[in-house]
Amino acid sequence: MTPYEVFFFSSGAVEEGWTTKDLSESRANVLVGFPLGGWLSLAIAGCAAVVLLPELIGVTALSQVMLPVAMAGGKLLLAFIILGVVAATSGAALETTLSAGYTIAQFLGWPWGKFRPPAQAARFHLVMMICLVLGVGTLLTGVDPIQVTELSVVFSAVALPLTYLLILIVANDSQYMGEHVNGRALNGISRLLGDHSCCRARCNSLMIITGAGQ
Repeated sequence: MTPYEVFFFSSGAVEEGWTTKDLSESRANVLVGFPLGGWLSLAIAGCAAVVLLPELIGVTALSQVMLPVAMAGGKLLLAFIILGVVAATSGAALETTLSAGYTIAQFLGWPWGKFRPPAQAARFHLVMMICLVLGVGTLLTGVDPIQVTELSVVFSAVALPLTYLLILIVANDSQYMGEHVNGRALNGISRLLGDHSCCRARCNSLMIITGAGQ
């Protein structure tokens, strides 16, 4: 969970009219989806290391990550993973673009919402288009996307503990949350996530000092 996701999911919940009936689905998405995503990321890294390290291939592009898949499954599996990569990158681009629109529009008090037509929320949609163009333009400059990702993680980790702190304070406020206040189990999981955030912050500091291993 990075700071932009807080704006994305909270704004989406408001737009889609989530109620207490959606809490179980939301918790399942977090408790099942996040660990699953983590394990899949480890699996990708492990497979890439097994195949690429013996050949002394340094990963500098997303396409290289697909080499182990191509070697193991041939063209059919390669086509399948390409579709997955397109879906994942397109979804991430739209998610971050929406988050930027939500953040700026809400801060400035503009009308916002993905369900509102551009005529009713023109500045919100304009901000999203500008952010998307800036993102594509940054890639077209030839900058190393992996380096950009590493730097983004560094800066997001700085704000991450503060983001979690505010969420935990509200989640443990019985006057505000009522019967849905956090229990010991959820607080324990949140504590693990918070410790993980601190570890990420320390690792990112090491990345800065070492120049990301360069």
